[in-house]
Amino acid sequence: MTWRDAFSALAGIAVTGVTTSYDLDEVPGSLASADLPALLPSFPVEASRFGERGEEFATLTYDGDVWKAALLVDHLLFWRPAGAGAALNEALPELVDALDAYLSALGADGTLGGALSEPLTITRVQPGLLTHAGISYLGVRFRQRWVRVIEAGSA
Repeated sequence: MTWRDAFSALAGIAVTGVTTSYDLDEVPGSLASADLPALLPSFPVEASRFGERGEEFATLTYDGDVWKAALLVDHLLFWRPAGAGAALNEALPELVDALDAYLSALGADGTLGGALSEPLTITRVQPGLLTHAGISYLGVRFRQRWVRVIEAGSA
């Protein structure tokens, strides 16, 4: 299995209340209203915060024989545009429901179809403003830590 397999499996997870879930090669330049709420994969761009290991992409070894690679991934839930007076406080009940639905769906397949060597870890859940293509949206950032054992000859 590969990192690409993990991203495809992530896009395939059905989340109640989410209209569209994009794979890496499907991420649009802009989000159409008809596609919202939408999930998009991304990589963290800001520095790690307290409680995160600071390993956006790191290769580790244990006991000299097993190589593991760890990857931090952001899965972004774009709920609705933030304009026209849409306040985060007003959207929080809907976002919390969506957050619960997301965690429930992800909990059913924590290894993303076997693409990960161990169940992913969610290191941050952050409701707030997200930006895509210069437009602000109310949404949730789900920071995940993925781990794969790297075997000889695997991608």
